[in-house]
Amino acid sequence: MLFQITWEFIDNTEEGQKRSLGVFARWQPGPAQFQGFYGYADGTGGMAIVETSNAADLAKTLAPWTPWLTFDVKVLLPIQESAEIGNEAIAFRDANG
Repeated sequence: MLFQITWEFIDNTEEGQKRSLGVFARWQPGPAQFQGFYGYADGTGGMAIVETSNAADLAKTLAPWTPWLTFDVKVLLPIQESAEIGNEAIAFRDANG
């Protein structure tokens, strides 16, 4: 499954920045596989596209960062699949409303 993960920094102190960047320098991403990994130019956070087959691997990937970051995680679907689900929902509502 693909996930879009966005994050914002919750510890913007100089100490927090120094500590989180020090940990980041030694971190090996995973166990979820990163397909894209970006920081926002304004320094407030970033986003990543990650792939994993289970929630435990996603949790293990994010867990080291909870002292400094807050996360928003969304499951991604290919647009064709998303559109098909939307059309099925419309058909259901039309038949039952």
